[in-house]
Amino acid sequence: MRKNFTLYWPSFVDVELCKDLGIITMIFSKYLNYNSSILCNKNQENYDEVTKENITMIYAVDDVIINNALENTDVLLLIGYYDFNLRMIEKYKSINPKGKIYLKLDLNIHWLRRIVLGKENTDLLNQCTLISVECKNLKKTLHENWPVKIEYIPNGYYNAGITRNIEYKEKENTIITVGRLGTYEKATEVLLEAFKLAAPKLLNWKLKLIGSIEPYFQAYIDNFIETNPELKDQIIFTGRINDRKLIEEEYKKAKIFCLTSRCEGFPNVFGEAANKGCYIISSDIDPAWDITDDKKYGSVFPINDHVALANELITVCLNESRLESVCKDIQIYTKENFEWIKLCEKIESFLNENNE
Repeated sequence: MRKNFTLYWPSFVDVELCKDLGIITMIFSKYLNYNSSILCNKNQENYDEVTKENITMIYAVDDVIINNALENTDVLLLIGYYDFNLRMIEKYKSINPKGKIYLKLDLNIHWLRRIVLGKENTDLLNQCTLISVECKNLKKTLHENWPVKIEYIPNGYYNAGITRNIEYKEKENTIITVGRLGTYEKATEVLLEAFKLAAPKLLNWKLKLIGSIEPYFQAYIDNFIETNPELKDQIIFTGRINDRKLIEEEYKKAKIFCLTSRCEGFPNVFGEAANKGCYIISSDIDPAWDITDDKKYGSVFPINDHVALANELITVCLNESRLESVCKDIQIYTKENFEWIKLCEKIESFLNENNE
């Protein structure tokens, strides 16, 4: 008999079906033989349950619906150390004491430093069957500071289209980034300033920025291009690409994926880029060390340091043999360690081994 798997995420929107929370929920249904649901607030026109991607949407419009969903849930997935999730642990256990809870912490170091873990919250966390964190460095910090068992489960990739190995000869002299361009966290200006410095040495390279542009950042871009007109043909803004297969094509063609973030959990783009053979250049955020296997398959530069990034871009772009060997090796490493179906099988085995 199929068990019931429910993600509780009040603010769920459709675009999150392609992110970790949607992908895990979908894989538990499609590959691991669960009935998967998402319990969320109403954001549609009707109040019917809607099925998408092997997932039933349940709209939490009243206590009867919520309690009924929880009562029939064998595994409850919660994402993030939020008050609403801590309250949900208590509520779920009062309704369904034998049910299992998987809390995926989705932490970054800044968020972790702000958490003060009192006895009441520690007791709630200890009611979870499985708690995981996405980065090895964070697991080490949690192990030293929290009286709670934490497992390491990184974020990964799930192929929408291209499942074969990518050959280096398919790639172009392109550096890409993917994300919400211009947000403080993403530090897109660091990438642009670094490329400006590196560009005289990278005449046959292009920089492609994929994603929506924050309204206030458009003025920065306009000014940047106006004051650096020689870069106009080397820098491409594609806008947001919603089609997963088109995004995979962009990763496939790029030789380098660059992330300049000031602050991140474990970005989904890391697994997606690495799986397509991209050399990763990232600011010094915890997940950069995981996805590059401690710089075996990429480079890490100091946060906010556009000069260091420019030097790294020059060094890496001009080292064809390194780019080619990493293209092959990072795909092997990523398939082994960051493939979402394997990660979900690991989650399920933790849930089953922690039988209460």
